[in-house]
Parts: sequence; C-alpha cells; structure tokens
Amino acid sequence: MGLALTATLAFCLWIFLWAIGVKGFDGMLITLVILVIAGTIKSLGKFLPGAGRPRGSDGGW
Repeated sequence: MGLALTATLAFCLWIFLWAIGVKGFDGMLITLVILVIAGTIKSLGKFLPGAGRPRGSDGGW
C-alpha cells in the first residue's frame, strides 16, 4: 500500500513540476528517483531488526 501511495505522490509531483515550467524529463527523473528509493526501502525492510517476528515476542514470560 505504501508503494502505491508513493508512486501516486511521485507522479502528482511530476505533473506539478511540469505545470510550473520544469522540463518534463527532469521531473520524470525526480519521480524515478523517488520510486527507486521507495522500492529499495520496501525490499530491504525485511532485513531490518525485528521485521520477521510478531509484535510482542521480545522474550519475557
């Protein structure tokens, strides 16, 4: 869901930048950078500490 929202925001930003006079290609490059960063964070998220275990299973009783 987060990746879809990021893509929507990025494309809206591209349209906005294009409307205020930034070249279409430059705006698309910014959009692609945002999407690549979001995809990287999404794919690497499973390697973060605590990502593979359910909430509340930090030991204890």
